[in-house]
Amino acid sequence: MSCAAAGGLTRMTSITAQTHATLDGVIDAPPADALLPYMSDAGRQGALDLALAADALLLPRETWQGLARAWRDQTGPMAERLNAMPKYVVSATLGSADEWDHTTIVGYDDIAGLREREQLLTYGCGRLARDLLADGLLDVLVLSITPVVAGAGRRLFDDPGHLVRLRLTDSTTFETGAVRLFLEPDHA
Repeated sequence: MSCAAAGGLTRMTSITAQTHATLDGVIDAPPADALLPYMSDAGRQGALDLALAADALLLPRETWQGLARAWRDQTGPMAERLNAMPKYVVSATLGSADEWDHTTIVGYDDIAGLREREQLLTYGCGRLARDLLADGLLDVLVLSITPVVAGAGRRLFDDPGHLVRLRLTDSTTFETGAVRLFLEPDHA
């Protein structure tokens, strides 16, 4: 993490990735019955707290487009936060960011500079999150695990090509059986 000046104070900036996975590590659009029965008010509040702690969202194009469709016309605390906050969409092909207010199109090479200035939150654990992890730019992985086995689908770390070490820094078990893990890359 790096330090950034904010109103004369020094604060830490970082990139946090939040994602959901089944017990067998499936992250690729798990069916609703793999997620919805395990959502709780405490889990939703935790997701809102992460969004409130972030200065901006950092999203790959497909995730940005899906979230824009899902949230831009919603109401409530989470929708209000996501709709109001700055969003950086990482894309080399997107021609316009008009689909969701407060969005700026950036390239992958811009991310390190953004990370120096802002607390960034990204959703999912696809190619962007894996690239951030490989390049030493991902600081925290918040992994919400539901106690179901999907059996098929894209996995959390499909063939990372090397050993990925993560250090557990915090965890929460919800009354539904879901678990939220806070993990930091262990570069040792």
